[in-house]
Amino acid sequence: MSKRTALYIRASSRDQVQHGFSIPDQLARLRHEAKTAGETIVAEFVDQARSGTSAAKRRDYQDLVAAARRREFNRVRFESVDRGHRNDLERRSFEEEMRTLGIDVVYSGEPEKQAPQFRKLQRGIKGVLAEWESDETSQRTYKRQLYRAKKGRWRGGHFPYGLLPDNTGWFKADPETYPVLLWILERRAESLGHHVIAKRLNTGIDLGQGVAIPPTPSVMAYRRKPYLERQDPETGDIIQMAKPLPGLTWHKKTVEGICQQAVDGVYAGVLQWGRRHNRFAEDADGNHKQAIEVDTGRALVPADLLQKVRAVELAPSQGTAKQSAHNSFLLSLRCGICGETMPGYTSTKQKPSGKEYKYRKYRCQGRVKNPGSCEMPILSAEKLEQAVIKAVFEDVAKRDGAYLHEQVNAAIERHRAALLEALRLTEAQLPALAQQRNDALAAVMDRTLSPTLKAAMAERAEELVREYQEGVGRQQQLQAALDTLAAKARSVVAVLTDPNLDPARWREPAVFASLRRALTILVEKAVVSEGSTRSSFLVTLSVTTDPIGMRNSGPVVKMGSTR
Repeated sequence: MSKRTALYIRASSRDQVQHGFSIPDQLARLRHEAKTAGETIVAEFVDQARSGTSAAKRRDYQDLVAAARRREFNRVRFESVDRGHRNDLERRSFEEEMRTLGIDVVYSGEPEKQAPQFRKLQRGIKGVLAEWESDETSQRTYKRQLYRAKKGRWRGGHFPYGLLPDNTGWFKADPETYPVLLWILERRAESLGHHVIAKRLNTGIDLGQGVAIPPTPSVMAYRRKPYLERQDPETGDIIQMAKPLPGLTWHKKTVEGICQQAVDGVYAGVLQWGRRHNRFAEDADGNHKQAIEVDTGRALVPADLLQKVRAVELAPSQGTAKQSAHNSFLLSLRCGICGETMPGYTSTKQKPSGKEYKYRKYRCQGRVKNPGSCEMPILSAEKLEQAVIKAVFEDVAKRDGAYLHEQVNAAIERHRAALLEALRLTEAQLPALAQQRNDALAAVMDRTLSPTLKAAMAERAEELVREYQEGVGRQQQLQAALDTLAAKARSVVAVLTDPNLDPARWREPAVFASLRRALTILVEKAVVSEGSTRSSFLVTLSVTTDPIGMRNSGPVVKMGSTR
């Protein structure tokens, strides 16, 4: 009875056509070998433009495994080891599963009959070399991209929204979408939330040519290339296959990404690269990979608009709902008597004349939840906020700009040292975990183990895989924390240099929002306590000297005032 055979073919790019790895070449060779062996070809699986480093990302490979588990064939042919896998652990796992299912795995050029130990050795050598070659290619690619990034040149990928390449490695305004980009950033500068901006875009905006819904970034990418290039398996011709239609709806995440690029990205003239890496944490020389940030000096959005967007983006979220002046409060207070919070609220009184008056106040939650349990009086929000603004900015005025920058830099270095030490410890643990994981996985495939021992080893292997993945997760989190230090420092400078930050104009909505952002950064805590008499109270402010977040309290300001 002839073998029922499946063929698997993979090519990672069109460039491989000239190296003899084209789809038709592989297909013709495998068909010929199967026919010569008297086999019946029942299925052909073809992955195009897919890397061999990860089987999870190859659709036809996953279909092959699923068909094998359904026993649709009893032999599978590959053109070579590296066409099937460039990850040797995945190769060994695949071959072991096929062996368990009773399916032969055949690579072109292998002898039909061969001692199993020699077959295992030869495949192991080829598998390790295939993985090594893939790793070398990854490091060479990283080196080229790093060189380009350090020169401040775009490293490829989708164009930022509203822009087009200028043929010098940077960008210029796209006449069609640049006005939309400015509209988005102007709305964000007005403190509108990302969701609100997306909602307005989806209902249509008027940029001088009538109300219309602007094209989304995915629509623009689709217009530039509405097809995928694939190779005809039979003729080798390059054919264009239609891409799925993109989404026409604007989403919060899309708007958020555009606004972030105005903070420290391409719209601000800054090239960010290397924050994440998929394979190795070290380069080809063993040095830890560092994120690249290059200020090209070629901002693509007006400077005043960039400054306003930065102030909004880098400040802590204050919500997107618009509030009236009567329902807006500057401070986050805590009661010094019972420890409860003191949120703001508005009371309304109506005079006999019919005129209505509103009063903004701060009230302890302790006395609200349990009347009589706290003696903290209700305080006038207007008097309290004015006193706090005055005290905080008098304190800030004592510290000149150079001193403030020294504090920010010192805070960054303290953070960096702590994070680097944690990263060093994590990276020191990963190689040992990786070795234990690999040993456990190899033991699982050992045929000489008893079922009970194999089950125990499988359980241990899963545990080690989980520990290794958690270690990698910690490593990525620590690296991300290191990368965000500079952004946190810029948030302080952006807030303190906000042109709206004028305490004398605190009643104006724009100034009020700027002051609230500034106080959120500058004031670590504000505690209200009773004064020397019942007609007075004290607010103890801890004005932080470390805006990056190390919580080293600065000067304490005490104030007396009336209700």
